[in-house]
Amino acid sequence: MKKKTDHFPASVSRKFILSNETPFGIKEAYKTARTNLVFSLSTKENKIVVVTSCSPSEGKSTNCLNLAITMAETGASVLMIDADMRKPVQHVLLRLDNKTGLSSVLGGIVHNVSKVIKKNVRLNLDVLTSGSVPPNPAELISSEKMDQLLELVGSHYDYVFIDTPPANVVTDAFLFNGKTAGIICVVREGMTTHTDIREVIEKAKMTNGHILGFIKAYCTTKGKGGYKSYKYKYEYENK
Repeated sequence: MKKKTDHFPASVSRKFILSNETPFGIKEAYKTARTNLVFSLSTKENKIVVVTSCSPSEGKSTNCLNLAITMAETGASVLMIDADMRKPVQHVLLRLDNKTGLSSVLGGIVHNVSKVIKKNVRLNLDVLTSGSVPPNPAELISSEKMDQLLELVGSHYDYVFIDTPPANVVTDAFLFNGKTAGIICVVREGMTTHTDIREVIEKAKMTNGHILGFIKAYCTTKGKGGYKSYKYKYEYENK
């Protein structure tokens, strides 16, 4: 079992981003997740999805990016927002400039969001990086400017995915309640506990949040000869 502190450096995490070299089974698992997500969002007022995890190092940023990529592959217009303004990583994974971004817009430094959105990072996928780490991320997320931004991008894009900090560490993910369709929580085999999951569910209930489902990442499967080989398998469960 991996320890809670285990994490992958960006150079390794990039290998998990969907590409032409990604194994067929993983691509299909994400397509299944996409199908379930589309079904779950069919009755929602908007198609804005928050992605979080219980604790750090469970794969929420990579999975947020891969969900956005998978959705963009259908031809839908997709925006991914890095709202983890505490420890942002999307700009590192995608090798993007992060001098300006979400914090610049919410802080009033940039008034035209289109100027800081990176266009066609992948086909049909735009990205709004976090920008400089601000001293007050929770206040920015709960601000009127964030409401206005979500309304704007929600009307312009078919789907919006928001990468947020771990839900059992800070409350940022739940600050989007009432503004988005719901939350997807990434859990990691051998790391996330049932207690961690129950804590997220209880926090969602207390804040009137809606959990769309869970993605289980970094699963171990039994390989040939009775040995366990390290695989990457993703499952989406409707809740």
